[in-house]
Amino acid sequence: MTRFKDNVAIVTGASRGIGRTTALALAAEGASVVVNYVTDESAAQKTLEEIAKCGGRAIAQQADVA
Repeated sequence: MTRFKDNVAIVTGASRGIGRTTALALAAEGASVVVNYVTDESAAQKTLEEIAKCGGRAIAQQADVA
């Protein structure tokens, strides 16, 4: 599916839990995803790898949005 094709989604907390699941779902729907994380860069990289495996586009960005 591509209902979010040509859109960019910024997902906070995307390196784990609900944020990760949301990032993967948006990528599966065609969105380019910004994977936001605060401390766990390796978990963010794993999310990027999972998105890339499915043919999606994503970048990781460290930021504390609190």
